[in-house]
Amino acid sequence: MAPRKRPETQKTPEVAVRPKSKRSRSPRELEPEAKKLCVKGPGSSRRFDSGCLWAGLASLQVPPPSSIVRALHHHKLGNAVWPSLQQIGAGGSITGLKFNPLDTNQFFTSSMEGTTRLQDFKGNTIRVFASSDTCNVWFCSLDVSARSRMVVTGDNVGHVILLNMDGRELWNLRMHKKKVTHVALNPCCDWFLATASVDQTVKIWDLRQVRGKSSFLHSLPHSHPVNAACFSPDGAQLLTTDQKSELRVYSASQWDCPPSLIPHPHRHFQHLTPIKATWHPRYNLVVVGRYPDPNFKSCTPHELRTIDVFDGNSGKMMYQLYDPESSGIISLNEFNPMGDTLASVMGYHILIWSQEEAGMRT
Repeated sequence: MAPRKRPETQKTPEVAVRPKSKRSRSPRELEPEAKKLCVKGPGSSRRFDSGCLWAGLASLQVPPPSSIVRALHHHKLGNAVWPSLQQIGAGGSITGLKFNPLDTNQFFTSSMEGTTRLQDFKGNTIRVFASSDTCNVWFCSLDVSARSRMVVTGDNVGHVILLNMDGRELWNLRMHKKKVTHVALNPCCDWFLATASVDQTVKIWDLRQVRGKSSFLHSLPHSHPVNAACFSPDGAQLLTTDQKSELRVYSASQWDCPPSLIPHPHRHFQHLTPIKATWHPRYNLVVVGRYPDPNFKSCTPHELRTIDVFDGNSGKMMYQLYDPESSGIISLNEFNPMGDTLASVMGYHILIWSQEEAGMRT
């Protein structure tokens, strides 16, 4: 039974644009005004009316990202020196990051230097949880459970390693044929694990019953390699992002039913951080960066590199966020726990969409 597809186009796409500054504009910037839409409209999620929330977030003028981050730093540490973490050099990029739920002054990282480790903001390594000891194997993903005190990490050759918080390895198995791009523990049932891979599958595991590579509960085949698989905050749905033009929403209680498909352009490029869709922590909203693709059916001239917000239940486009000052491709989006501040990663830059910060300036 084929998956049911969402419509690729919407009648009234909504783009909220942060106004440009009054500096002089180059000829390159003098593009058709169609690129600079600024509209607001109603929209609803499955649980709550989200129009007010996103209208507020989308249309705000906020300070430069660095000023917000530094302001938070000074609020906590006074006028102490701005922290700088120890660098690991070329080829040692961070592939996954999670704050330590037991100590927010520490964080876990997986990296291309071949380790998954716990460190602090001074650059000190507290514990190395996994090390490949070879330049040919590196770690691509990680997740952490505070309740079960577990760390899970995946590498570029298909292995997934489960450890406890003391660093003891519980098992190390090759669960995929190729790179494990994402691992995610269910927030409500943390013995429930989803793994995504460039082998074009997402697999679901019960950590209490893992006996080998064939002991998965479900294997969810995709048409292209998969960048991410993440559970919704209530644990009831699973969102996957492939490397071309498809988002999938699975029901966590009915894995055998066809998923809901949301056509969306986010094609993979070797030197671009893989685009990964995520959930809003309080509303049933899916958030993902757009990489316009001329081969995508609904692509239009001068299409913007927006942040797209979909209703997770219906697949309807709710809003599109865009900042003319920063028109790059948004690869990653991360909310704070309350969901009223969004950090968007774009190359070397981070955009902060925050209603609270804007309110402080006015």
